[in-house]
Amino acid sequence: MEVHGTRFGTLRFMEDELITLDEGMLGFPNSKRYLMFPYADDSSFFWLQSVDEPEVAFIVINPFDFFAELEFLVEDTDTDAIGLDKGEDMEVFSLLTIPDGKPEEMRTNLAGPVVVNVRNRRGRQVVMREYSARQPLIPYEMRGAYREQTRGKRAVRQMVAVS
Repeated sequence: MEVHGTRFGTLRFMEDELITLDEGMLGFPNSKRYLMFPYADDSSFFWLQSVDEPEVAFIVINPFDFFAELEFLVEDTDTDAIGLDKGEDMEVFSLLTIPDGKPEEMRTNLAGPVVVNVRNRRGRQVVMREYSARQPLIPYEMRGAYREQTRGKRAVRQMVAVS
């Protein structure tokens, strides 16, 4: 199968690689089938690309990689909807927002994570009222160091691209 989009061009995939969200995502009810792939090599970020609406793509993370004390209690109605019987068959992803020109201010939506049953690849966006929809990913006190680190990497990449 293929999907043709403006961001990634043509993506080829097998049907069993799709993640299906029967109800879509909040604000995107028509996007029900998604591909997920790494943002870059060795990255903690992933793309969640809609197959139904190729112009729709999200950057997502596994929030447990960034928030060690995080705990999601998923309702039975949500686990039943995706056929989830065992907790070890569940993966959780949260959407990331990166303000233009200010990557140090990126934040993630812990209030609306996507829960996926890895066995049948069915998922659902759930609501976690106890968490923020705009949770900073980089602590405020570390943002200056992140800015400096990012600037240096950008310059190196530009030099490599020119060579």
